[in-house]
Amino acid sequence: MADTMKMEYKIFLEAEDVSQSRILSCASYMKRVLESCNNPYISRAELDDESDLDDFVLRLFVEEEIEEKECTNPAMAESFIEDMAELVTGIAEAHSFLDLEGSFSVTWKGTTSAYAFVSPGGDDGCDFQELGVTE
Repeated sequence: MADTMKMEYKIFLEAEDVSQSRILSCASYMKRVLESCNNPYISRAELDDESDLDDFVLRLFVEEEIEEKECTNPAMAESFIEDMAELVTGIAEAHSFLDLEGSFSVTWKGTTSAYAFVSPGGDDGCDFQELGVTE
């Protein structure tokens, strides 16, 4: 169907030897960032927190898959790639101590765009790799 839209995204954040207060503040920050995102396809994401305060390990995950038979928000589907790139870049800048990686893609109007990203701990930027754009 021409108007079927599918999005997938995965965001993984990890750091070791992190203070308990930093783990808690980072998890809180991530929840706020996701919830306040202007793109409803992103703001609906649920954060999985598998951090271990006793071992000083921070582990946060977001995995979403969205499929709509008819795209309910074309403007936000159009801006999804840009919005997601901006989101993960902002996370990398705000929490450069984290190892950040993941991927995101959208299939809509007969085109699929897919990207992977990585930001190693100590780097305050994100490197993106285009995985493919298919028509």
